[in-house]
Amino acid sequence: MMDWQAPATKMIDPAQPLSSFIAAVGVRAVLGGYVIYMARKFYADPTGYFRKWAPGMTDYPWLAPVIRGLACFCLWGGCFILATVIAVQIFGLHGETLAEALVTLAAVATWFLLPGDPAGGLEDEPNREHGRGLK
Repeated sequence: MMDWQAPATKMIDPAQPLSSFIAAVGVRAVLGGYVIYMARKFYADPTGYFRKWAPGMTDYPWLAPVIRGLACFCLWGGCFILATVIAVQIFGLHGETLAEALVTLAAVATWFLLPGDPAGGLEDEPNREHGRGLK
């Protein structure tokens, strides 16, 4: 009978480079930072992407608040990813209390990272310029 198993010397594990501590922390931190970056952009200008690629969709009045809500959730998610990287990967902390603390910390960080007053505003006030109020 023939042996159908491949020799162990020819098998390559594609996940091996990601098992490194530095690579794992780096990938998670970059992912969390990128999610925060993109979520802030979508929160500040919720229909900007649609104005360019799907201009007909900007006529829906529900679109901007829905996108802003989803962007806020994604911003929280990015903050949670970064907080988890620091607590679990770097400091080695675990547990239910830590999970509750990380959720709360991510919510507080989200509050501080939200753009002040969005540049397009959801309101159609003629006296507003760049979301900074009356001149």
